[in-house]
Amino acid sequence: MKIDLHCHTKQIKKGDGKGRNVTPEIFREKISNANVKIVAITNHNAFLYEQYLELKKAVQDICLVCPGVEIDILGSNDKRFHLIVVANPENAELFNKKIAIMYNQKNLETCTFSLQDVYKNLNECDVIYIPHYHKTPSISEEDKEELQRIVGDRSRVFVELQDHRSMGVFANYDYNVLIGSDVKDWTKYEECHFSELRLPVENFSQFCLLAKRDKVIVDTLLNKKKTYNLIAKPYKTVKFPLTIYSDVNIIFGQKGTGKSEILKSLYESMQEQGITSVKYTGSDRDDDFKNLIKTNDMSQDLSKLGINDCAEVFTYLREWNDFSPTLFSKYLDWYRTKDNNTNKSRMKITESTYCSPFDSSSIKIHNDDYRNVKDSLKTISKIKIDDYLSKEKSETFKALFYELRDIIRCSLKEDLIEEQSIHMVNYSIEKIKTIADKNSDSVSKPSSTGFLNFALNRIKLKENSSIILKSLDAEQVNEREFLGELDEKGKLYINKKYRMLCSESKTAEFINGITYLRSLVDAIKQIYEEVFSDSVSKTLSTFNESLEENKIKTITPFLGLSKQIVLESGEVYKPSNGEKGILLLQKILKKEADAYFLDEPELGMGNSYIDTNIRPIISDLAKKRKVIVVATHNANIAVRTLPYLSIFRIHENGNYKTYIGNPFNDQLVNIDDDKDIKSWTDESLHTLEGGPEAFYERRDIYESKND
Repeated sequence: MKIDLHCHTKQIKKGDGKGRNVTPEIFREKISNANVKIVAITNHNAFLYEQYLELKKAVQDICLVCPGVEIDILGSNDKRFHLIVVANPENAELFNKKIAIMYNQKNLETCTFSLQDVYKNLNECDVIYIPHYHKTPSISEEDKEELQRIVGDRSRVFVELQDHRSMGVFANYDYNVLIGSDVKDWTKYEECHFSELRLPVENFSQFCLLAKRDKVIVDTLLNKKKTYNLIAKPYKTVKFPLTIYSDVNIIFGQKGTGKSEILKSLYESMQEQGITSVKYTGSDRDDDFKNLIKTNDMSQDLSKLGINDCAEVFTYLREWNDFSPTLFSKYLDWYRTKDNNTNKSRMKITESTYCSPFDSSSIKIHNDDYRNVKDSLKTISKIKIDDYLSKEKSETFKALFYELRDIIRCSLKEDLIEEQSIHMVNYSIEKIKTIADKNSDSVSKPSSTGFLNFALNRIKLKENSSIILKSLDAEQVNEREFLGELDEKGKLYINKKYRMLCSESKTAEFINGITYLRSLVDAIKQIYEEVFSDSVSKTLSTFNESLEENKIKTITPFLGLSKQIVLESGEVYKPSNGEKGILLLQKILKKEADAYFLDEPELGMGNSYIDTNIRPIISDLAKKRKVIVVATHNANIAVRTLPYLSIFRIHENGNYKTYIGNPFNDQLVNIDDDKDIKSWTDESLHTLEGGPEAFYERRDIYESKND
């Protein structure tokens, strides 16, 4: 929940600049675009009540507007600084009157007040005080202590910083810290820095109670979040109920106290409720990464390479038989006996030859076209063409399609008739010759030398073996899937490689083993090269026996599958163990799920990376109302995420204890003894690892972000 408690809406002093002037329309647009939910109008030395009412009305449905003022203070040693005072909106009218009295007939450019003057005039308006701190002109330590003494309630005193990166440092000293837009140009309002409340509030009073760490208000705000009742099992024989939030939930504590088991049981309990959940375990990163680059999710899909499985070709090779030319002795027999029977010699058909064989390739083409047209007609019949085309165009379209089907069918019919006619003529010639030979003491002239069929049969064998070789030569295909990013390396991808068996192929790419497949490829090449030799039949027979033995009926087993991790340039990259964890964690956190369970995600990663890269992702998931449960020893995760729930495990005096709580009221309560209470801050400091800077935010309920 973004808040802006230092916002200018009017040029008051000479140094303000006209960019601070804003209309109600622009005010609404910019507040909405920046998604600010609480804004305080704090012009220099002035409170413009009429403008306040206009702006408040302009955003009444999207933002709470508080009255405020930025006052020039003359502190100790005559040092000037700025103090922002923000009042409860319920007291806006009283605040307006008080400001009018304070600045009556004063020069707004030069007037100053003491801290005591401000407190005396404005404190009854229910206000908070925000001096500039390490932001020019800033309050001195002496004056800050004086302000806290005068106000009495430290929760009502905040400090405003120049840079959000230093907020955590000052929170270490129990300062409530803020950063405001101090907007100078409303056209660039969305680019300003804003504070962000971890627990969203509805009004000014809730904000003040939250700053005070009021337990009732903290519990009330926490309870607005969706929760899940799960069962935690630190050990098989131990279980207890836990309520976790649709936000960040942290499990931390001493080693060996069952934190990982608790996380695992919560994950399983969440899945049992039908909630989509994902899990990452830092200690399993090596095995998980190996699984990531396995090819289990890849299919031997030849269509990716633009080829088919050559099933018909393999069938042809299995069934192929050589065709022998007509023996010369048969011509000798015919010549020696041709004059033995005068009647037969007058039957010229006994000396005729076969008609030329029909090229059946056109039949296949027409048959494929006819089948495709029929399939298309079935698909078209499911489309309500009349909804897209006029009646006239629809009828023309259908008519043309049916005409195309009929033309193809006629062509197919003509080819089939011609083929069968040639077959019947040749069959008849052979039958007549057989009958004539049987009834005469002679032998008819052979119908064919057989060389044409012999040659065509060998040529067709060469063509089919060529089809396989061309398919094996298909260009490899790569499919990239984004994996994650690494500093200095940029984006990394999982490259899925599909390629037919080649000289660069590796054994792991194939199920049946690469040596055996290479021998088959060599055999195919030998068949192709020796197709007109006497040895081709033997080579083909051996090849078919090998196919049968390994039950290979298509070219699919020759498709190799592999995965590599590659850089943007395509160069193969082998991540280190730590980088594997980074990439796997990024992948898990980017998955679409309702709940994310992370077991020691920091393993193998530096604190800087965790804080800069991983923590923001966890925080963003929390804003999307996702459940995030993290078992960790790292303070950057356990502290800076400001978890809605912290689960603390210890082993003490032979007993295991579980405490639950949060950083907002700084308590951890024993689930078996509500009188046993520990400090969230103290236990975090004692237990967690990850650099002392992480603890600088341990009491800070605000997160500042650069939008």
